Amino acid sequence: MSFDEMFRAYRLEGRTLVALFEKRDVITLRFDLYHSDDPERCRDGMEYLLDVAVHREQFRIADGARERLRETFSADILRAELADDELRLVADCSFYAAKDRGVVEIALTGSVVALKEHSPTKWPRAPGTARR
Repeated sequence: MSFDEMFRAYRLEGRTLVALFEKRDVITLRFDLYHSDDPERCRDGMEYLLDVAVHREQFRIADGARERLRETFSADILRAELADDELRLVADCSFYAAKDRGVVEIALTGSVVALKEHSPTKWPRAPGTARR
């Protein structure tokens, strides 16, 4: 899918980057698309996951520390901008292990990505909690 199509279809600004996976020459960013203003993805207690995969050479950290994205983190996308063949994401990251915060700017180049939208799933219940 082109960056332009993805940009319009998924409105990443205001969403959450929940993971970054690296496998061989592919980097996958996993987003939770839940948003209270999205009529299709706003049900409480549900995850609406989207995987965005690019070749390693299409991914770079334009600002901030890449190694921080190897930790357990959650990142609110503050800004998503499309310019020429580059998609830039500014993410406000919370790092659970270090109880720290930091802003990272991610740049995806090449204008085309592979997407996988997962079926909505319920969040797992914490042990010992009652069903409602």
